[in-house]
Amino acid sequence: MLTAAQVSASGVPLGALAAAGALMFVQVLVPRLCQEVSPRSARFQSLAGGLAIAYVFVRLLPDLGQPVSAAPVGPVQGLLGLLAERPFLVALAGLLLYYAVLDWAQDRDAREEQQRGGVPTPWPFWASGALYLVFNLFVGYLLVHQVRPGPTELALYTVALSARYLVGEIALRDQDPRTYDRLGRWVLAAAVLVGWGIGAAVDLGDAAVRVFSALLVGSIVLTSLKQQLPGSGRAHLPVLGGACIAFTALLLAL
Repeated sequence: MLTAAQVSASGVPLGALAAAGALMFVQVLVPRLCQEVSPRSARFQSLAGGLAIAYVFVRLLPDLGQPVSAAPVGPVQGLLGLLAERPFLVALAGLLLYYAVLDWAQDRDAREEQQRGGVPTPWPFWASGALYLVFNLFVGYLLVHQVRPGPTELALYTVALSARYLVGEIALRDQDPRTYDRLGRWVLAAAVLVGWGIGAAVDLGDAAVRVFSALLVGSIVLTSLKQQLPGSGRAHLPVLGGACIAFTALLLAL
C-alpha cells in the first residue's frame, strides 16, 4: 500500500505533517471558537456533525469493505488481518467500547455526586479525555498510512476529522472548561503529533490501517450523533441534512 511516507522525496511525510498541524490547530483553537463564533449553536454543531457522518458512511466504511491488499505475517499481524477482514464488526466493537466507557463514567459520577451532596465529579471529563487521547493517536498514525492514499484523500480526511473535533472537543470542554483550556487541549493536540511520528517511523501494514480506521468509526458516529439527538438543543435537521448531502456529493464526485 502506497503511503504518504513513501511518496515524500525526503522520506518524511510532510503532507501528513501539515494535516496533523491543521488538526492540532483546530483543537488548540476550541476555546477561542467558543467565544467568537458561538459553536454551541445548533447550526454550527449540525454542520460539523453532518460532514463527519457523511465521511464515515460514504467514504470510510466502503473503503474498509474492500479486500486487504496483502496477507499478514506473524501472530500479531495475523490477528490484525483477521480483524481487518471484519471491519464492520470492529467498528461495532469500537462504538460499544466507547459507549461503555462513557456510561461507566456517567454512572460513577452520578453515584459520587449524590454522596458529595450534588458536587460534580471529574469522571466524565477524564473518561472522555482518555478516549480522545487514544482516538488522536490513531488519527495521527492514519494521516501517514491511509486506506486510500493520496493528497485529495488526505485533505478530505482532515476536513472530516476537523469537523469531528469541533463537535466532540467542544462537548468535552463543556464538562470542565478550565482543565481543558489549561491542559486537555494541549495533551490531545500533542497526541496527534505523536501518532504522526509513530506512523512516520513504523508501518504496521494494511491490516492495522483498516483496524484502526474501523475503531475510529464508532467514535465519530457516536460523538457526532449524540449532539444531534432530538431535544439536545444542538440539533438543526436542515443544516445536518444539507451538510451530509453536500459533502456526500463532493465525496462521490472525487
